[in-house]
Order: sequence, then C-alpha cells, then structure tokens
Amino acid sequence: MSQKTARAIAKIIAILLVAALVVTTFAYVFGEESYAAEPTPTEVADQLALLAELMNLVQFYYKDQVSLQDLLDGAFSGTIDSLNDPFSVYFVSTEEGQEFLQSVSGTYSGVGLELTMDEKGQVSVVSVLPGSPALDAGMLAGDRILRVDGMDISGLTLTQVVLLIRGEAGTQVRVTVERSAQTLQFPLVRDEINQIAVESQMLSDGIGYIRIKSFDEDCVQEFTNAKLRLMAQGAAAFVIDVRDNPGGYVDSAVQIAGQFLPKVEVTHFSRKGEIVQTLSSDGYGVSGIPIVLLTNGSSASASEILAAAWKEHHAATLVGTQTYGKGIAQQLLEMQNGKYVKLSTFYFLTPRKNMIDGKGVAPDYVVENFSAAEQEALAALYASFVPMRESVKPAAGAEGLNVYGAQQRLQMLGYACEVSGLMDEATVAAVTQFQRDSGLYPYGVLDYTTRDRLELEAAAAASGKVSTEDRQLAKALELLH
Repeated sequence: MSQKTARAIAKIIAILLVAALVVTTFAYVFGEESYAAEPTPTEVADQLALLAELMNLVQFYYKDQVSLQDLLDGAFSGTIDSLNDPFSVYFVSTEEGQEFLQSVSGTYSGVGLELTMDEKGQVSVVSVLPGSPALDAGMLAGDRILRVDGMDISGLTLTQVVLLIRGEAGTQVRVTVERSAQTLQFPLVRDEINQIAVESQMLSDGIGYIRIKSFDEDCVQEFTNAKLRLMAQGAAAFVIDVRDNPGGYVDSAVQIAGQFLPKVEVTHFSRKGEIVQTLSSDGYGVSGIPIVLLTNGSSASASEILAAAWKEHHAATLVGTQTYGKGIAQQLLEMQNGKYVKLSTFYFLTPRKNMIDGKGVAPDYVVENFSAAEQEALAALYASFVPMRESVKPAAGAEGLNVYGAQQRLQMLGYACEVSGLMDEATVAAVTQFQRDSGLYPYGVLDYTTRDRLELEAAAAASGKVSTEDRQLAKALELLH
C-alpha cells in the first residue's frame, strides 16, 4: 500500500495521546507516517468478502431488523476490541470522536468528575472539580459509578463512560454510584467546565510550591507564570507536585521538564521493540535550582515522563511513592467517513530507554503519607460521623447535627475545635480557617458550600487520597532546607 493510499484510508491528525488514568486530558506530538508491514491485497480482499457475506447472512436470517450501519460499526468496534486494550476505542459516531478531541483543551461541557478504571473494569471518581455540578450535588472522590441515566456501565470502556456523562451545557444526566455499600443517585445539570491545571504558593524560607494537576494545553503557560511569579517573590528552590496527576499532553510534559534541563533527551517512543522517535528539551532551561518532585501511585503517563526525565538527568529529587506505570501513547486517527479511532501505538520510555509501562518511576525517598493501619483507623472514624443533612447554615451560637458533624470532620482534618454540637468561638474560628484554606469566603458560617467541601475533604482523607499530615511535603521541605 502506498503512502498516499494509506493517508487516504486514515489521516493522522497530528496528535500523539498519552493513555492516562483519566480520560479528560491527552498528549500531542506532531507527525505523520505510513503503515508498516501489511497483508497482501488478495488476503485483505478475501477476508473482507467473507465479512460482507456474514453481514448479508445476518441481515437476511437474523430474527430482528438490523441495519447495515450497525453491523459495520460492530465490525469496526470489534477490530479494536480484539486488542483487549481499554485505551483503544473506535468512536461509533463522529460526534463522540469530536467531543473526545475537544476535551484536550481543558475546557468542556460536563459535570466536573475525573474518573479512573481499575483492572476489573470498575469506574470510580478520582476527584470532583471545585465549583462543578458534581461537587454542588455532593459527589465524592471514591464514589464507584454504577449507571448513567439508568444504563448499566458494566462492559463499557472508560472513554465510553466519560462520553455518556458529558454533554451539552444545561442538559441533565443522572449518575448512580455506590458509596460505602449505599447506592446513591445524583441528578446533575451539565455546565461548562474550566480546569485549572496549575496551582502555586510561596512557602517558607524561599521555597516555591507548584502543583501540576494535569498536562492540558494551557499547562505550560500556567506553569511558567507560576514559576516566574514565585521567583520574583524570592523563591530559590521548588517543590513540584504531580501527585494524583493522571497525565496529559506529552509536549507539555517535555516543555516543563526542559525548563530545568540543558539540551538532553527527555523521552523515547518505542513500537514493536524499536525506538521510532525521541523528544528532547530545547536547551534553554535553567540548571542547578534545587527541586523536589512529589509523586504517588496516581501520578501517571505524562507525569511519569517528567518524573523519569528529572530523575535520570539529576534535575530533581523524587519524594513519595512509586508512580502508576502507565507508559502507553496513542494516536487519534480520522477515517474517511469522519469517524475517529483512538489507538495505542507506542510505549514511551525514560531518557535511558527504560520501560515505564507496568513499572512506574521509583522515588529517591519512599515516603508514605499514612500507614495501612492509620488509613483503616481513619476510614472507621469517618464511618462513625453523623451526616450533615440539615437544610441550615449554622452561624455563631447555633446548635445541631450539622455543627456536630462539621466538628467531627474538622477535628479529623486537624482543625482545633471540640465536638459538642454548639457553634462556639473555637468552631467558628476553625470553620473560618478551613474556608480560608479552601479558597472560600472566610466568614465562619457553615454554609452549604463549606459543608460540602468539608465532606469532600474528610471523605478524601478517609479513603487515603490525602493525609491530614503531609509527610511527603514535609520530607521535601526537609531536603530543601
């Protein structure tokens, strides 16, 4: 098959996607190539003739009406499904492919959930975005998705579940979840979701802290702005945090890695055992700035490109736990009929050509934020808390179960107050500080937004997503002092 013919069959639309935990971000690398070794035209024609015969038999003899397009879509989907790769997807409709493509921008219409799929095919909430419909409705990290609009999602790919939940702003979707052996249903109204990829703040003793939440298309500019702003404030060292970062654009990870590297190789792409492409830094990076990179088991894909590059080039010290080990890159292919195929096409490797997929990147200092016993104790403590379901907004002097439950959760998260059910001076101060720490208006009233955020953070602590004591950050600061 000629290169011209290959391009006519499937157009590579200039992107290379990293298969991340969460199908809300992906990774772009420019390039186009023709197909490799192929079956002979006669072999292909013979098999396609048999497939056409099968479809004719089904249409004629099957007990119910079935359209030719449904059979064709089934054949196309079956080709991809035969790979047993959850990250490779044939988008049955053009709209699905276009909607998936739109999500690379970091702005999309949905409910504000970041999802993951485990090896058993169970889809769970990784995080709930601030200010999103899902957060307002009370959804929590750790919720396991069971149904979307009444449809059982068993057997669907992660991409398919994401696309079911997303949709036009202003429309409604019902998400049914399992939480602590309870089945809960959330009617959600979709809205425009704008993800902020980078958060930053100045810590003590000239140390700047930058958290990269995802490697979306705005990430590099946001990171650069945060770095320059902190340096202008006197930052001479950095803690960079990619914990729970599911990945994103390869190019974003390479550019951010290059900001603290000389001209060096950052990552390689391998297919069928051979290196087919190498990406390098641009050579304009600043070397010698002390950096600690925080990682954990949910640092995946593009996060691992950054971690491996900085570790192997000695640009940063890694602290935390082993990264996820998702070293698969993908291409999004557009077919002649306008439909899309997302196909795993490469492994990405470390600068020293070590495999990341299935292995991850090991930290220089292994630091757990909590032990198994501590996590079990936190989960048991959280399970004993009273629910905060009263439709009230307790202020100073108020009493009730919402106050009691809030005090339990505030104590768990390290805020000083007594569990009494009375909104006393200490509780008002604790609520105010929690609001300030969470970026909410700090006025000491336990309003609905504060209540829901408090519930979200307590649930995250109980599930092991965060610790009330950030030992990993403490170790980073110790190394930089």
